[in-house]
Amino acid sequence: MSKVRVTLAAIVLTTFGVSAAQAHHSAAMFDFTRSGELEGVVKDIRVINPHMSLTLVVTDTKGTRNVSFEGHSVNNFYRAGWRPNSVKVGDKIKVKFAPRKDGGDGGFVNAFTTAQGQEIGFKLPGAAAPASGTKASTN
Repeated sequence: MSKVRVTLAAIVLTTFGVSAAQAHHSAAMFDFTRSGELEGVVKDIRVINPHMSLTLVVTDTKGTRNVSFEGHSVNNFYRAGWRPNSVKVGDKIKVKFAPRKDGGDGGFVNAFTTAQGQEIGFKLPGAAAPASGTKASTN
């Protein structure tokens, strides 16, 4: 009887663990049919797998605040032209993004312009071309 319980417990944990991991790495919370653009100062950037994270300090009509973004994997960033130190804490950059569906700040980065003026862009899911004015990535 205990073998059956252990087996059932393993199946349940595996099933729910996979579901939670897939939900976390889903881009379903972003609206890829719309785009936004913000300029700000990089507070934090982590280009790591499974995806990058970026926090900008933005000052606009809403005031000064931190805005968080997610983005592609290291491989996709590299193929699009990003290199380590392309964007550093303290740099003023412009980010193009797919906004959050819930209307909150932030979104999914689909292009950005570095402090040096380099434009790096990605092909959006379901889009025929990369974000306008950006270097194409095959991913």
